[in-house]
Amino acid sequence: MEPWEAPVRLLPLPLPPVHGEVFGWYLHRLAAANQVTAGQLAKTLTPFKNAQVGKRTDTLWRWTPMVLPRLAALTGLTPETLRMLLPAIARVEARTAGDVVRYRRRLYVACSHCMHRRGITRPVLAHRPADLQLCRRHGIWVDGNRHYRVGHLPELVSAEHRHRRIARRFPDTLEAATKEAQHLVCSWLHNKNQPHLLSRWNDRLAQLPPKEAIYGNIIRRRVDERDYIATYPEFVTLLGMLADPAWRTLRAPRRWANLSQHRRTINAVYAEAEHRLNVPTLREKLHSHTFSNDALFRWTDPLGRSLMLVMTPDDHDALRDELQQK
Repeated sequence: MEPWEAPVRLLPLPLPPVHGEVFGWYLHRLAAANQVTAGQLAKTLTPFKNAQVGKRTDTLWRWTPMVLPRLAALTGLTPETLRMLLPAIARVEARTAGDVVRYRRRLYVACSHCMHRRGITRPVLAHRPADLQLCRRHGIWVDGNRHYRVGHLPELVSAEHRHRRIARRFPDTLEAATKEAQHLVCSWLHNKNQPHLLSRWNDRLAQLPPKEAIYGNIIRRRVDERDYIATYPEFVTLLGMLADPAWRTLRAPRRWANLSQHRRTINAVYAEAEHRLNVPTLREKLHSHTFSNDALFRWTDPLGRSLMLVMTPDDHDALRDELQQK
């Protein structure tokens, strides 16, 4: 009899998974607590002999839905609970049913203080919802390989609340708008073209604590998370605008576009962003060629249609003069 055909018994220490935990990470925690190997547990759950489960194993391409009832018997948890807590289980069932499964590897290390409350002393790798950036209970930034303490910056906590409301309101456009809003704030921060915002961000950077415990061997980031923390409130403010379909439709190419329409569109977008961000102006260097390279200008007109409609230097100046007057 193969291991996956034998009856399953409840483990001596049936640890429950953390919400969103990576399947391989959970299986290794469960195995260590019960003094067995993750491979031994895997062979009792899936019908193939060479089941190799690393800590980051989460796609489970060769696994079958029988993993759910057998894991429920091992842990004493209901199938509904395991399906809710372990995203890999839901993907196995969806793939078996023929549904299209999109795997998004947005991972984070769970707050160590929250884990200690549950008796877990080692890091836990889990899937992060798009709107989770910090642990509000302990004021710790969890989106990165260093868990900075940011509870003394109330604007970050407020931004987290707004982020969750935006995610619930605009689920269909959230992913694209998130990338666009991150590009906007990163461009303004690094190019130093928005002095009103730059002063805010520098103030926040000065208030961030020294580097905290690092999880670089678990989570790797290609950007400086301190910069992301400093710009997070403005990022959320812009996200609420960029994710709104009413504003996104202004970017749709129109067959019979003209320069005047583009002037009004660009002016409306800048006026709305200035109002939401509470800054006097975002239209720096209007009479410079660099204005057309501004990140918000390029978001409004990603194909450069405004500039293609400009036939003479006078038209080019008219576009900027009209924006400045309004």
